[in-house]
Amino acid sequence: MSTRPGPRTITTVTLLALTVASCSSTDSDTGTVEDLRGNTVSALDFPRTVFDGWEITDPAERPVAVIPAIVAAAGTSDGLVYSPAECGPDGDRGAALWATARGGDSWAGQVGENPGTEQSFSTTVAATTDNSLNTVTDFAQACSQYTVTVGGKTVEVVTEVNNEEPLKYGLSDARLFTTTATLSGSESVHSTLTGVGHSAGRVLIGQFTSPGRIDGPTINVAGNWWNIVATKASSATN
Repeated sequence: MSTRPGPRTITTVTLLALTVASCSSTDSDTGTVEDLRGNTVSALDFPRTVFDGWEITDPAERPVAVIPAIVAAAGTSDGLVYSPAECGPDGDRGAALWATARGGDSWAGQVGENPGTEQSFSTTVAATTDNSLNTVTDFAQACSQYTVTVGGKTVEVVTEVNNEEPLKYGLSDARLFTTTATLSGSESVHSTLTGVGHSAGRVLIGQFTSPGRIDGPTINVAGNWWNIVATKASSATN
């Protein structure tokens, strides 16, 4: 596993899709960001036995409200049209999901990339603005199947709820779901495990993306990743 000091530009399509215009902190929230950073993973939290070959750094910009498996399958994050519209980031279900997962404006996070496996992740911790994660469950259930179109291409999306015991990682509550995005008429499949958790007034969101489906050996990596980010989010104190 290699690390680099400070932010850097991620060139893979998945990680490009995760960032938007910079949301750097103002002087007034510097202390809040420092507190949150204590609950956020760093490169040192990932064992080489599982994460050899990964590059893990601070993100220059905050991850956006998008599921990266869809972007990877579509090949772009621009001009995506969701059907039904409620499942998109601007739809009723999607907007509710991301409002809950995002939390407040102050945040700290990490992004990771393994060029060899084409796997990636992003994770952030922020102050929570909502005490209920029911919107996450509502999204996962209502949007179990939907489509995304762009440039004449159609991506078929399947959402599956993952049953997890929140207290297993020290979180007070958690929701996990897997998104599998398949480009229609091709063998291009990408999957993202999304986790949202609460702990002591903080909201954790993490997304782990991999080519293909999250099964077989990928489960080991994704499971280890969620264990690490969730445990760190609940273990540090402000």
